[in-house]
Amino acid sequence: MPMPFDNLKDFLDRLEQEQELHRVPVEVDPKHEIGAICRKLNVTKGPAVLFEKVKGSAIPLASQLLATNRRLAFALECEEKDLFSETLKRSARQIAPRLVRRGACQDVVKTGKDVDLNELPLATNNPDDNAPYLTAGHVILKDPELGYNLAIYRMMCRSRHEVNLRFIPSHHGWAFLKKAEERGLRALPVAVAIGVDPAIYIASQFEPKIGANELAIAGGLRNKAVDMVKCKTIDCEVPAHAEIIIEGEMKIPPRTGDEGPFGEFCGYTTDKVKDERILTIKAITHKKRPIYHNIWLGKPPHEHLYINAISYGIQAYHDLKVRYPAVKAAYAPPSGVSIKLVIQIDSKMNTPGMVKNLLASTLWTRGAMWKEVLVVDDDIDITNNDEIDWAVVTRVQAGRDTFIVPGGQGSRLDPSSDEFGVTDKLLIDATMKRGFRGKVAEPTKAMMDKIETRWNRYGFR
Repeated sequence: MPMPFDNLKDFLDRLEQEQELHRVPVEVDPKHEIGAICRKLNVTKGPAVLFEKVKGSAIPLASQLLATNRRLAFALECEEKDLFSETLKRSARQIAPRLVRRGACQDVVKTGKDVDLNELPLATNNPDDNAPYLTAGHVILKDPELGYNLAIYRMMCRSRHEVNLRFIPSHHGWAFLKKAEERGLRALPVAVAIGVDPAIYIASQFEPKIGANELAIAGGLRNKAVDMVKCKTIDCEVPAHAEIIIEGEMKIPPRTGDEGPFGEFCGYTTDKVKDERILTIKAITHKKRPIYHNIWLGKPPHEHLYINAISYGIQAYHDLKVRYPAVKAAYAPPSGVSIKLVIQIDSKMNTPGMVKNLLASTLWTRGAMWKEVLVVDDDIDITNNDEIDWAVVTRVQAGRDTFIVPGGQGSRLDPSSDEFGVTDKLLIDATMKRGFRGKVAEPTKAMMDKIETRWNRYGFR
């Protein structure tokens, strides 16, 4: 059984051992320069990066941590080919977090007038971003009825002790806020963990039913409970081995201020949001020598989308597998910015009409966010866009196998949708049908297994 990474530094050490981490020793500017470097690393499929000298801060900045499936596999200590199956299996056997007395995340404690966000290497990733954003802030909320919520929400830095924190009705955070309002609370306690171990980062991108604990999912992913410590100034618990913790409160009714524009995960800059809620920071705690984590968001691919490809695919799999046993796997390709879904089925179980029903059923999964859905046979690698394109080009007749659902609810971050997120949806049956005349030309499995055992003898690396 793989051993978990206890913290971000352990994971960075592993990446360095695998030649998947590059250290930048020269000073870099967090305003646009870091973002441009990350963009180029995304395009070239370069390594994770640790900026050792960031202008204006004594804290180094890590980025691009999980921007390839190879690094995702390192994070979970599994083979790349087993990413879906291992994540599916481990996320199902949840391990509840455990409370410990002390945590390195509180080696240094700053409260009151000592709180200063500007001590962090806050990055303005894209030229149209209105301000620096905490793009890797793992928000933790707690409610006596709903339990815990762990997710990454949009946070724009406003001052040394304030950020905008964006909740919308589809977010679990919105429900937690409404519960606090119903109870007559004067403020919603909010904790933010920055620089967590990779299992916590991955778990934060799951979208389970409200009331499920993403920190327990993280425990399952890492095969060990996440250690938690009590916050210093609010009633909440946080990962004990996180690099940096922010503790704050959102007043009820909230103070507000304009937020954005911001370069979002979909690849486009969003408009300014009027009167967005403000989180007031009461404390910042951190390790003695912390590492800050920044996620670059913008034109795909980028690391957020590689995680969502797996986590959203697993959610769709769970929703559909119960009714369609033929479903083998599901994946949301990074290039599809989390609104495209590819489903792989067991070809032997494909019965007449089943794929059409399956395609129709996807419309209610994941909050109806999917804009494009494809179903492919089990000889297609659903993580490989080349194979998906090949299946569409050679196994689809447009008049027979494509279906358009006009005017469905989708994502408002899709700039082709209307202001309410209403969009047309494209469903494609890219499986081999009865009468298909093709026979795939490729070596036998036995021969592929044979050359695999001899690969090093051929002189390849």
